[in-house]
Amino acid sequence: MENDSANELYIRHAKLTDVDLIFAWSNDEKVREQSFNSDAIPYESHCEWFKNQLDNKNALTYIIEFENKPASLVRIDLSASNAKIGVLIAKEFRGKGLASICIRIGVAEYFKTNSSPIFASIKKQNIASIKSFEKAGFSFLRDEKINQIDSVTYKIIKAANL
Repeated sequence: MENDSANELYIRHAKLTDVDLIFAWSNDEKVREQSFNSDAIPYESHCEWFKNQLDNKNALTYIIEFENKPASLVRIDLSASNAKIGVLIAKEFRGKGLASICIRIGVAEYFKTNSSPIFASIKKQNIASIKSFEKAGFSFLRDEKINQIDSVTYKIIKAANL
């Protein structure tokens, strides 16, 4: 499916009209389970965060569409020396091999205008996510605890030919 899928995917910047979609995705049970803060997100807090995210020049917020339907959120938060990526796949698109492709698309978009490395922090129990980041070209960097949770950090650097 992977080669065919890449032709069906389209990346775009998130926009204010995506607020309810991202709210639903973010409060999905599986997404909350794998987040470092697993509490449900109140709608008002989400709306404020989302507007700030879109206004923040150090935050890249992408929606990846599959066959013209929103399928994934890829967030990349920039700092002076690196970036951190977060990805979620909509429930109806999970298990189709899209995660690693969406990660690669988001990373490629980031590296068009940035050259700092990207880090991904993942709960150690989230094997599917770890495999997706590895398949997308990320390399294991270290084990660590985040919010007292056993985690791993992965890293990708811009290839010389990009």
